Amino acid sequence: GVRCRMKGLRKPPLDLPAFRKRFAMALAGMSDSADPRWEEPIRAADPVPEDMLAPFLLIARAAMEGEPCPEDTVLARAYGTSSPGRVRRLIEYMEKLGVIVARTDFGGRRSIGIPALGLSTAAAE
Repeated sequence: GVRCRMKGLRKPPLDLPAFRKRFAMALAGMSDSADPRWEEPIRAADPVPEDMLAPFLLIARAAMEGEPCPEDTVLARAYGTSSPGRVRRLIEYMEKLGVIVARTDFGGRRSIGIPALGLSTAAAE
């Protein structure tokens, strides 16, 4: 705030929630926030708490690109943890919100669907 006022800017370019959203997008590999491809995933993320936005967007990007479900370690890093238990609870919570549907096939491979997008990640070990 102070530096912006010193430069003559009345309002900071990004408030804290907007910064966190852009940061989550960057963590998910969505570098251009103006890219229209990201509008639907961002809308689908509305019910997701701010701290869970980056893992959700990682899953959404993988589903959009037909890639395998991100590994737990990748989701954990985006969530700011290294705990596998927290990642499991994160996925369970997002399922309860109705923003994802997690499936595990008989081979133990997980895929995650995003109902709002009508897409699913490819199965991953």
